[in-house]
Parts: sequence; C-alpha cells; structure tokens
Amino acid sequence: MNDIKRYLYLLLLAIVTCGYGQDNTSEATRILFIGNSYTYFNSTPQLVEAFVRERSPEQAVETKLISNGGMTLARHWQEESTLETIREGDWDYVVLQEQSKLGMPVVIDGHTYFGNTTLFFEHARKFNAEIKKSGAKTVFLMTWSERDRPTEQAILSHAYTAIAKELKAIVVPVGLAWDTVRTHPELDLYSPDGSHPSPVGSYLYAATLFATLFDTTPLGVSGTISGHRLSNRGVPSADQNVLVRIPEDKAQQIQQASWDVVEAMNTSENYLNFEAPEPGYTIPVLADGETFSLKDITGSWYGTGTYGFNYLGQVLDFKEEEGKTVVCLSFLSPHTRDVMKIEKVDHKDDRLTLTLFDPVRDRNATLEISLAEGKLKGLMTSPGNVCWYNHLNFTRSAIHQGVDLSAMEALMDNFESKTTEEGYVKSAVQHYEAYSKLLGRKYIPEEFYLNAEGYNLLTEEKIEDALNVFALAINYYPHSVNVYDSYAEALVVAGRKEKAIAMYTKAFEMAKKTGYENLGRIENTLQRLINNEDIDAPGPAFPPPPPPPSGGRK
Repeated sequence: MNDIKRYLYLLLLAIVTCGYGQDNTSEATRILFIGNSYTYFNSTPQLVEAFVRERSPEQAVETKLISNGGMTLARHWQEESTLETIREGDWDYVVLQEQSKLGMPVVIDGHTYFGNTTLFFEHARKFNAEIKKSGAKTVFLMTWSERDRPTEQAILSHAYTAIAKELKAIVVPVGLAWDTVRTHPELDLYSPDGSHPSPVGSYLYAATLFATLFDTTPLGVSGTISGHRLSNRGVPSADQNVLVRIPEDKAQQIQQASWDVVEAMNTSENYLNFEAPEPGYTIPVLADGETFSLKDITGSWYGTGTYGFNYLGQVLDFKEEEGKTVVCLSFLSPHTRDVMKIEKVDHKDDRLTLTLFDPVRDRNATLEISLAEGKLKGLMTSPGNVCWYNHLNFTRSAIHQGVDLSAMEALMDNFESKTTEEGYVKSAVQHYEAYSKLLGRKYIPEEFYLNAEGYNLLTEEKIEDALNVFALAINYYPHSVNVYDSYAEALVVAGRKEKAIAMYTKAFEMAKKTGYENLGRIENTLQRLINNEDIDAPGPAFPPPPPPPSGGRK
C-alpha cells in the first residue's frame, strides 16, 4: 500500500513539474508603429492584431501607434516621448512610415511632387540607431502612390528599398502589393481624397505587414474585423467597433495579392532592385525681363497667382517715403487681408528681389520680379522641408476674375476699422453685404468654412476671435445644431460655463427635433457640465476650405 502511495505521489509530482516547465503560450510579439494618417486611418495596428489572432492563435501580439496627421520622421524625431517609447518599450519591431511625399515634397503652383530623400534617409538612420540599441528590428513600411499618380510608385519603391538595404532593415512592400490590386475596380483601395487608404486599403496594409513579419500566409482571415478604434494620435477607444467589413471573396483577393508579393520578395534576390527614377518636375525659373528702375514701377499693381487658392487676388504697392522705396504685398480673400512682412528689397537691372515673411503660414519666402511689356511677373520661392514655388502676375488694372481688387481693399479697410468700433459680428455682416454688392450677387460665408476657421483659432489660442466667428456662424445659420454645438465648445474653453450650458441646451433641444447624429454626445456633455464634471477639450482643427473665387451661396 505504501508503494502504491509513493508511486502515485511521484506520478503527480512529475505531472506538476511538467506543467510548470512547459509554457503553452509564446511570449507576445510587440510592434511599435511610428507614422501618420496613412497608418491610423481605419486603425491599421488593430487590424494587424486581428490577423495574428486568426492565423496564429498561439502567438500573442501587442501593438502601439505613435502618430498624428502629416507627421514626418523628422518631426517624430523631435518628440522626446517617441524616443523614450522606443528605448523603454521592449519592442520586437519598430515600423517606420514616412510622410506620403517622403517628407520633403516640392509644391509648384499647388501641384505636389516628390522632393529628395535627404531628410527621410537622415532620420531613418537616426531612428535605426535607437531601435537597434533597444534590441528591436527596424521595419520600413513602403507606402503607395496616389490614385491619379500611379507612376510615382517607382519613387517610393526605390526610396524605401534603398534605405532598408543600407541599414539591413526589413521592408514591408505594401506599395508593391497595392500596385497589383489597384487595377481591380471592384477593390477600391483609396478613400475619396485619392490618397488615404479606404478600409480595403488598410486591410491590404495589414495583410502585407502580417505576411512579412510573421512569414505566414494571410489567407483565411475574415473580411470583417472588430477592434479598438484608434485616434489620430493612436489612442484606442474604450469600446470595440467594427473597423472593416469586406466581402469574403474580396478579402481573399487582397490576402492572395499580399502573400504573392511577400513570397516573391523572399524568394528573389532581384525583386527589390529598383533604379533611381527621374524627378517628375522642373524647378521654375523666372524669365528675364526689361531693365527698369524703381520709379518705373511706383504705384499699385494688381493680379492673381497660385499662392493660396482661397485668394481673390493680390496687391503690390510701391511708394516713395523719405527717399526710400516702401513695398507692401497683400493677398485678399472675401474674409481677410493677409499682409506679408517685407524684410529686404534688392533691385538690379531687370530683377527686383523681395525677402519677406508670411506671418499667416509662418513661412519665409523670396519673391523675384521682372518687368515685361508693362506687366510684372513674379516667382515666389519658400524653402524648407516643403519647397514651395508660386507664380504671381500683376498689371496696372485692378479688375481680375471679375473682382475689383482696389474696391476690395477699401472694403477690407472699412471692415477692419468698424470691427473695433461696432464689434465683429455686426461689422462682418455689413462687410459681406458690401462684398455681395461688389460681386453683383448674394454672398454668404459657408457654414463649414466658419466652423473650421473657429476651430483653427481655438487651436491658435485666439479664444475671443474664435468666439466671434462661431457667433457669426449662428447669425447666418440659426437652424444648424452644429454651430451651437461648436460655439458651446468654445465657451467651455473660454471658461464661460453658464453661457456654454445655455448653448448646449439650445443645441440639445434642436438635436432632439432633427435627429442629429451627435445627440448622445451633446446630452452627455451638457449633463457633465451641469454636474461640474470635466469634459474633453475640442478636437483638432480642420483647415478651412477655399471659398469660391468670385461668389458663393446664391
């Protein structure tokens, strides 16, 4: 009997020992994403987690996203918190996704082209050094070209593979997989802007990354994936939502395309060999003109150009004051007059060069001007991470695109002076009435424009200006729930709680009648204010759309 007990004891001990010595779950693979809207659209890191769960259920995975709209690697490098996350995160992979134009685009008359890769490569090398120190592997996420510029994929493919080879890093060929699928009309990879990924595009991104990092076919993953929705900064929502819902046959097409590209990359030494493509643009140069003196061009010149498509036109004034030539350059829109700060004036023979600063865009620029056949031709150049080139044309005539720019200047003078005397809303209403008479038809600023401008001013911490713009929106759109909601948010920021409660109450009552989609959020915010609870600050601003060049609502 004792022998039997001893045998059972030893057997139990062996079982327990084996149980403790065997780990049935592998250690989690940890992936850090550093990118921008191309990655946070449709919460791509969450899609990657779903691919791992379905295809490799024994493999745990954790992801984190550091992002914001338009972020370049150069800007990410300036954030100390990003570097701390790399150093302290115990990551297996750090995925680097550069801005869509490789961080240094060239913009010529509003058309954006790829610039050079200097900043991209410089900061890729810096990040790679930090990533290797942390013990992780560097991964480059090859992005895709825009819908209407398929040939530019060659630029992206060369850039990403070149730096990945130099640093002996991993490249995820999303752009190459994208190229094999983009010709299928039933698989729309793009969001309406033709650049960002649709849910289908993000699904392809996730499938290709999964196949690359885990060396496993993505075939068989469901076309419907739920997860935590990620904000633009990568913060996950508390609740889970459906992130993508793709028919299973289309999901399988994407999975197969991704796997085919990854397999080809892994089995062919020459698959990622790309020759450096020629740039698709020519840097503009101002044509030579006639020799002239500053006296020849004294006075006012009016014209149009490509510096900001929301402008009606621009005015260039030359005046003699105390023996010196004083120059003023201003751009006019229906809403405002943006005046450039002229820092230096150089004139030699047939060329006038103005060194200036744009306080609206916080941008330095150089404007070269020549004279030919009684007209001034200008080329404005703004260097930096983005290189801007804009042509400006001037004549002595004040009429351009059906608008009298001289009369528009007078309207802006009157608007600016009356704002101080009579208040913003009253002066703005009078200004738009006068502008309507100048156009010969009714003009009212768009609701979306006013709303976006108000949030931009909040972002710039110009609280009173933002409140004025939101109040003007209510004046023009008194039946819109959105304008009351926005005004209430601004009042919260301004610390005017009682008035904010009144505006939220108004918005709530209107929302109940109209079935407004954000009724629940408005009600929740109102109750939190009444209960003296903290509420979230307004979200990031959206740039106002350009108003119509010579009209608007009729």
